This record gives sequence, structure tokens and C-alpha cells, in this order.
Amino acid sequence: MSSRRLRLASLSLLVSGVIPFLSSACATGQAPDTEENVPVVPTAPTGTTPDPTGLDAATTPDAASGDSSARDAAATGDVAAPAPVPVLTSLTPPRSALSATPLTIKATGSAFTSASVLHVDGTAVATTFTSATELQATLPASLLATVGTLSITVTTPAPGGGTSAAIPFAVENPAPTATTLAPLGAVVGSPATTLTITGTGFVSGAKVVFNGVDLVTTFGSSTSVQATIPAPQLATPGTFNVTVVNPAPGGGTTAPLSFTVSTPAVQLTSVTPVSQLVGSGATAVSLVGTGFLSTTSVMFNGVAIGSTYVDATHMNATIPAGSLTAVGDFPLTASNPPPGGGLSNPVQFRVQYAAPNLVSLAPSSAIAGSGPVVVSLNGSAFYSASQVSFDGVASTTTFVSSSQLRATLTAAQLATGKVIAVRVSTPAPGGGTSAVQSFTVQNPGPTLTGLSPSTVAARSAATTVTLTGNGFVTASQVRANGADIATTFVSGTSLTALVPASFLLNPGAVSITVANPNPGGGTSGAFNLNVACNTAGVDVALGAIGNTTTLSTSFAAAPTAARLLGAGTCPASLATTNPQPARYWVVQNTAGVPIVLSSWAVCTSDATREDDAFLTYYRRSTRPATDAERQACTGFISEGLSGNGGYTSPEAGGSDWCPGLTKSNGGAIALGVCETAVVHIQPWSLTSTTYSPPASVRLRPEAP
Repeated sequence: MSSRRLRLASLSLLVSGVIPFLSSACATGQAPDTEENVPVVPTAPTGTTPDPTGLDAATTPDAASGDSSARDAAATGDVAAPAPVPVLTSLTPPRSALSATPLTIKATGSAFTSASVLHVDGTAVATTFTSATELQATLPASLLATVGTLSITVTTPAPGGGTSAAIPFAVENPAPTATTLAPLGAVVGSPATTLTITGTGFVSGAKVVFNGVDLVTTFGSSTSVQATIPAPQLATPGTFNVTVVNPAPGGGTTAPLSFTVSTPAVQLTSVTPVSQLVGSGATAVSLVGTGFLSTTSVMFNGVAIGSTYVDATHMNATIPAGSLTAVGDFPLTASNPPPGGGLSNPVQFRVQYAAPNLVSLAPSSAIAGSGPVVVSLNGSAFYSASQVSFDGVASTTTFVSSSQLRATLTAAQLATGKVIAVRVSTPAPGGGTSAVQSFTVQNPGPTLTGLSPSTVAARSAATTVTLTGNGFVTASQVRANGADIATTFVSGTSLTALVPASFLLNPGAVSITVANPNPGGGTSGAFNLNVACNTAGVDVALGAIGNTTTLSTSFAAAPTAARLLGAGTCPASLATTNPQPARYWVVQNTAGVPIVLSSWAVCTSDATREDDAFLTYYRRSTRPATDAERQACTGFISEGLSGNGGYTSPEAGGSDWCPGLTKSNGGAIALGVCETAVVHIQPWSLTSTTYSPPASVRLRPEAP
């Protein structure tokens, strides 16, 4: 038998539509003579999805259609073998959690062909042929959105083929994971508390479990659920597990997160009493604060002491006598046990000295100039730490007993008459300073015989004067017009004192005396320190308000200078030619009070153009020496009624050019006490027959 006949014999399992063709061939004794007549089973390319009919229209001949190739195949015996029935043995993965995205699964079995298709609950899904034992298919997200069991089969189309037995594919709840918990804890005794758990895989129906007890749970999303811990679950301190449970199918329980129910932190606000005297017996105290529990303990200086719980804001405790033997500030604290709890802030309890009580001194007086004197101080509540002071200066102290101390007054302390304040001080904590007991040192009466300098210029700075006399002591006090001023003791016959500038502002006399304090002592006779204006360089002392001084201009004898160019507001302008004689007078306010200075020319001519001159002021103490200084006048330049500004003399006669700068016309200059100024007058022309100069000038201080 030829190889072609052997191949025909092996086709006994072909579909029934091909067998008659084979039988007929055998009956006639004819066999195909060529290899092309051997029937071929058509197959689809690997990795393609077959036609649902199981036939590929592009590659499978249709004998019934009359296609010539089909007829040729029928004539020659080349036909497709029927596909076997597929066998589905397993799925990978065998199940899925709920998902919003498609899932690719692997079907494992046998007799798969490139035309095999995976069906889910009878509906074909996109399938990829991998091999005769493996298919891959993608489950749409819509099939994974609901918990349940899907029926998975593989179908191979005719010829042959068929549908495999079904394998269930479970769509289950995911296994949840919990990552964070908020809040992480609560204080014991808190009201019902809402928890928020975040994580992944949460589903509707998930339960939060607190310490083994299911809580009423609110599903928020796949990443968040909330539950409320009832208040009774928060009544006991401890650390408790919190889990989230997704229900079956699938589901599961998260790893636990810890929720701590802690004891509160104790906060102390006050203690009563706040102190006790050193050496006292056991002392009861009351503490006020927050967070007290029946398990709260109280400590004094870090050592536990007996305590009694009253309520959440009050505790009582007893400080033993043994803790009150040394002075100091000691912390009182309270502590709650863990979890939470801990040591409170401290409140200070003071163990302190009693205040000293000084009753008497022995002796209680001495004569000024005496040598050192030992003084005994008698009283109560004295300690070895107590300190005697004389006039606030600590003295070496000897502790005799709780009722007596001794200290020594030095010769220097007894050098002058005075009353020495004697005190006993006991340091903190507690302690304090006793009432004063007086130790008397009698003073001599002072005598003042001389003062240097005896005269100073008004408006001087603070000035040191030297006083001579006798009976001066270190406590001697110099007074100016009855007021104490800074005094320096030099010897029993000499003192110096600083007279403040405020006493030297105005001319007059300052009364200087020396006072020795009580006991004894007294006040010396007075010496006057004269205050006068500094008249150096002054031409005219203006005198009292209203006093008028008349000065001759005497222009013929005056030195010449560039003439002022015209009247108006200072600074002045100077003519470059035609110098004229210029008169300057340095004047000083000697009225003892501030003034305004009025100055004017005395003009006697009836001619309007005569008595023509320029009048101005300079706020300075010396005559102007340069053109620049002459230009730097103060206020205005007057040239009578006809000059710019119209500052005219009250004694102008018939002249329109007679100058005047007065209080009444607004041109006066203000001067303080002893202040100087320069009055300047210059003729328009000494030689002009038309504009002759005035012969005199008047000055008058007036009240501002």
C-alpha cells in the first residue's frame, strides 16, 4: 500500500460528511494518485480569534456551494479533520477580587485549537490562542464589578469541536489593607469617638472591629471607612487593636492598627498652702488641677507622699515633717500611670525662714567720732543665716541664739552725727527684714566762713564751688536756695558742691548754706553766690524793660565799609562802590527776663529826603568783621517809610527815610536773659546834601 493510502486509512475519525467520499473511493478500487489529493485539515494562524462558526471563510472550502476547490477536494479526497472537544482543566488566576479594570486570565487544558473561544456565562470574550493546552482571554471590567461566581467554558467550533465542562471563576471581595488611623487614640473617659481608617480594598459591608467588638461602620470609599467607638469602650486605659473586615466571599481582615486609650496628663494649677516654715511638722496640702484619677500619685521633691483622690480636679496630700527640715523651693508633682499619663508640671512649695523680729539694741547711741562699738541685738526668729545691717550696709554678724545677734559699728560709721538704721535680715526663702531700731550718733553744728568763686556769669554751665568753715562731717549737705545739691566731703573744714545750671540762668544771688543732719547738727549761716551777666565785649547794657538808651551816631568818626544796598529782608546785599561809615553796638539784655529790643533813628529834619540811613540787627556777640558777616543780618533792614518794607522810626520827623525796627512795627528782635545782639546803622550817604544821616539812635527793651 502506498503512503497516500496509509494517510487515507488514518482518517477514519473524520466527520461523517467525508466518510462517504472515502467509502466510494474504496468501492471503486481507485485511490488518489497524487499527494495533492490527500485531505488537509485547515487551521487558523496562531494568536488569532477564530470565526464563531468554527470555519474560516477565507481558508475553508465549502463543498455545498459548488466551489470548484471543494469539488476538487471531494473528488480527490483532501478534507479537514474534525476538531476534538476541548478539555478545560484550570484557570489562572482561579478567582479575582472586585475590580474596575479588565483582567487577563489563562485557561489550561487540552485539545485547544486556534478557533477555540473562552465563554463567560455563555458569552464569548476576546480569546488568544497560545497552544493546544493554553488559551488567554480578557475578562471585561463589567464582569468583575459584582461579587459572584462566573461559569467559564471553552468552545471549539465545528467541524468536530464542542464545549468543555465549565469551571467556576469566583469574583470575590478584596482583602482589605489598613494603613492609617485617625485619631490614634483618646483619653480615658472620652465620649464616643469617630475613627477614620484609610487603606485599600474596602467594600460596602466592611466592618471595623475594635478590640474584638464590631463597630457601627460607615463605608466611605474603597480607601476610607469610618466607625464610632462607644464611650464604654474608652473607659479603660490600654492599647487596643483596630481591624477592618471585608465579608466573604474573599474579603478578609486587615493587619491590626493600634488605638491607645491613655490616661490623661495631669496639669497642676495650684497648691494650698504654698509654703511652710522650716522645722514644721507634717503639713496637709490641697492640689488643684486637671486629669486626676484614683490611681494618681503625688510626689514632693521627687519622693512619693501620701495622697487622697477627691475628684478629677482635686487631690489631698500630706508632706511629712522630715521633708520640711531644710529651706528651699521644692516641686510638688502628680503622676498618672501609662499608657499616656506621665509626670505633671511642678508647682513650687516653699520651705522658708520666719521673718526676724528685732526688739532692742544695747547700747543704742554713741558720740560722733567714737571708736568701734559692739551692739547686741535682741529679738526672736534669728537664724545662723541672719544678717545685721547698719543703714543698709551688711555688717559682720555673730549668731548667739535664736533671740540674740551681735555686730560692730566701725569708727567710720560713727564719724558724724546721724541716726543709723539697724535691721536684721534673714535670706529667702521666706525670711525678710525686721523693723528698724535706731542707733543715734550726735552731729556738731556747721559754720560757713567762705565761698569760692563768689560770682559766676549768668547762663553758665553747672559750676563747682568750694566752701570753707568748720564742723563739716561726711553727711554735711550743701544747699542752694534751700535745695540740696551734690556735695563732696573734703575735710572737717572744707566741702565742694556742684551748683546746677538751672540756678545760674538769671542775674541775682544764690543763697548757699551747709546743713548737718540730725541728731544734733543744724544749718550754717548763708553766703551769697552772685550771678551776673557776662559783660565782656558789651557796649550797651539795656537795663530794665522800658529803659531807653540814646546813642550818638557820630558817623564822621566811624570807620567805613561797603554800604548796604537797600532795605528789605535779611540777608543783606552790599553795594560794590561808595563805602559809608558804619556804627555797631554790642548790646545785652540785662533786664533779668526775656525782652524784645526796639531800635530807631531820631530824625529831626522836616525834609522828606533827609535823615536817610539803614538800620538792622545781628544775633551775635561781636561786631561783624567781614562782608560775609555784615550780610548775615537777622530779620529786616529798615530804611524808613520809603524803604522796602516800610519799617520806620517812631521819631521820623518829616523824613520818609528815617529807619526804625520796633515792637510796634514788627521789626524788633527777641533776646533772652543776658543774650547779646549787635545793632547796626549806616547812612545812605554821609556827604549828600539831599540825603543827610540821622544824628542819634534810641534803644529800648520791651516786654515780649
